[in-house]
Amino acid sequence: MKNKLMKKDFLYVILVIAGLLFGCSKEYEITEPSLQVTIDKQTYKVGDTVRFHFDGNADFISFYSGEKKADYAFHNKERIYEANNILSFKSAKYSGINTECCQLKYSIDFNGQYDRESIRNATWINITDYFFIPPITGTSAVFSDSGELDIADLFPGDDTPIYFGWFFTTQASTLRTQFQVTEFKIVGEVLEDPSLSGVIYGYSDFNFKLILGEGFDLGNETPVPSINGTRIHWTGLNQNTTFKEGWAVSGPIYQTENVNLGLDKPEPIKIVSDPESASYQHIYNEAGEYTATFVIANSSVYGRKEVVKQIKVIVEP
Repeated sequence: MKNKLMKKDFLYVILVIAGLLFGCSKEYEITEPSLQVTIDKQTYKVGDTVRFHFDGNADFISFYSGEKKADYAFHNKERIYEANNILSFKSAKYSGINTECCQLKYSIDFNGQYDRESIRNATWINITDYFFIPPITGTSAVFSDSGELDIADLFPGDDTPIYFGWFFTTQASTLRTQFQVTEFKIVGEVLEDPSLSGVIYGYSDFNFKLILGEGFDLGNETPVPSINGTRIHWTGLNQNTTFKEGWAVSGPIYQTENVNLGLDKPEPIKIVSDPESASYQHIYNEAGEYTATFVIANSSVYGRKEVVKQIKVIVEP
């Protein structure tokens, strides 16, 4: 008799728990967003304000305008384009009288050992004349754009890297000249649409290393040339007495025939803690046909439900 009562009690407890769980699951079930999106008209002029009207509620709203790099069609497909490799940088030369203190070269046979002997044993090809190196100006750094160079022809093949090297000198018994390089980069220039171009190698990707040569063996001179996270700086004693040389040499750089711009990103325009808004506005600055996309979601610890609303917008000149 006792065992029968225990079984009945146990069954009752199970039924109660199941009921509670079922009730909770219904109570906290995520509902699909009810938000609707409309516009006043379909055709606008460049520079007009397009106002998207909201009717309903949602926890989260993200917006893709349909413009380049903000197109929902590329939200899960990377933008990969055929591209040229364009090298550019900014430079500044100031103080002193050493007008020929810097040269930019590249090598295809450097062994990757960052010491004087390895640098001197490598074959280095001078490409300085392809760029604008400013004259000595004033006593502080004033950077100039040094131009651009398509470096595709420098690479012997896709699998063979090249190394870039800045070769620096300060002549004996002279007032030293300072030289700085910044924003050294290779841009993948997209052939079909240059506006989609993107950086392939940024300054930090070159991983320049400084090697000091003749004239720095004593090790007690200050200031000395340096490299930091944004620039290369060739400097030294103002009243220089001995010939000095040094090199800033990059890591291996490979040719890239394509540029990968990654996924297009939306603009988040509402999160769950924001108050509900009646509208959102956007301005298109180029003529064309755009698919404006709103990704609308309700979300909590119990799950997420998402809907996509798209509206065609025509923008005339």
